[in-house]
Amino acid sequence: MKPWLWDLDTTIAALHSKQISSVELIHEIVSRIDKYDSGLSSYIWVNRDNAELKGREIDEARSKDIPLPPLAGVPICVKDLFDVSGMPSTYGGLHFRNHTPEQTSTAVKRLLQAGAVILGKTNLHEYAYGTTNENPHFGSARNPWNRGKISGGSSGGTSVAITSGLAFAGVGTDTGGSVRIPAALTGHVGLKPTYGLVSKFGVFPLASSLDHVGPMGKTVRDVALLLDVMAGYDPKDEGSVRSAQSSYLPKVIPSDRPLDGIRLGVPRQFFYEKCHVNVLQVVSHALHELERAGASLVEVDVPLIQEVPQNQGIVIASEALDAHRSFIQNMALYGEDVRRRLEGGRAVTGADLVSAYRFQRHFRNALQSVFQQHVDALVTPTTPLTATDIGQFKAHIKAQEVNVRAHLTRYTNPWNLSGLPALSLPCGSAVDGLPVGLQFVGPAFSEQKLLQLAAKAESILPWTAIAPEYR
Repeated sequence: MKPWLWDLDTTIAALHSKQISSVELIHEIVSRIDKYDSGLSSYIWVNRDNAELKGREIDEARSKDIPLPPLAGVPICVKDLFDVSGMPSTYGGLHFRNHTPEQTSTAVKRLLQAGAVILGKTNLHEYAYGTTNENPHFGSARNPWNRGKISGGSSGGTSVAITSGLAFAGVGTDTGGSVRIPAALTGHVGLKPTYGLVSKFGVFPLASSLDHVGPMGKTVRDVALLLDVMAGYDPKDEGSVRSAQSSYLPKVIPSDRPLDGIRLGVPRQFFYEKCHVNVLQVVSHALHELERAGASLVEVDVPLIQEVPQNQGIVIASEALDAHRSFIQNMALYGEDVRRRLEGGRAVTGADLVSAYRFQRHFRNALQSVFQQHVDALVTPTTPLTATDIGQFKAHIKAQEVNVRAHLTRYTNPWNLSGLPALSLPCGSAVDGLPVGLQFVGPAFSEQKLLQLAAKAESILPWTAIAPEYR
């Protein structure tokens, strides 16, 4: 029995049938953390004693046949950007190295109410302001497929924990791709929901108008199970919205052609340009398999897409500087890359920001025309590159040099600016042996349909989320 290979459904069933107890499950995963995490740096803090105590409470209730919530006893991890009462919250930086919040973020509170056991707080790019998860204070989160490679960020610690069997699922944040990028580079499923669907209350902000909270798991159904628990209106979050959807769990009926009738928009302009051949080969094969399964691929253009990077950059630089206003005087405590980004925010003028917000509104409105072409979702690579070396700043695509950190967000950040839901699904390994992600994007609040589509795609693009060395 290797429980760390289980998805959430299997884990929940094993707990419910008493095949394994929650305490046994926690011991199993904590022992793996002790064995492997010194070489991976996925966790900043491990909740050893309290996790076992919670597990014992759940096991006792289960032994008495007391009804339990859906995730009762399942060990998960939480990105160290979320406040959890009584647990350290560093946000990946030194300003908060001795910080223990009194309140719990809404998203995590809902997971706890659903019975999940928090194993610990996971590593992240400092203050979530970066794409590689090379953290100068807590170590670089290392890719389980090749520990010399980046995990992607900023939610890289959560991804590493999932894909090395050090947690069953987790939660992250996504401001420019920070759930989807590490999901793609380490080989698991990550969802950025529609803006406001999951509360940001109690989450340290990077750029409030772009920040999203998203579930991360081995399978599409795993992230749907977490979304079911976390989604919902929260008056404590000014960006929170109401949705009529009550459940996001996908149902896949076995079929030779599960995608019959599905129209997928393929925006070759921008989203398939400046993409490494290693990624394009895997994505092209995946698209071929989707066609064989019945999908129709429709060439589409995304309006205004060339102007997204500049405007996204203005918004994030300005809002991040504002979020750090109260402690930015201690610049020496920042790592070099985050300090440089924050200092760059000072160059953004009020006129620049007003113009960028105006563009954001135009972009959101223009995207409606894309889905009015009767496409169910857009499909793109998640990232233009597979995982690069830790410490690598430049890469080459068709002899053109690109900045790794900036280029990793090329295909993901448009959907933060627009607020549309986007999901990364593993679709195969490149010739370098590293995972490649396929990104599906839907209209606002189309999570149920998007997850249903992704689950069907998953059924024809089989993948094992745990990296070979950790199976």
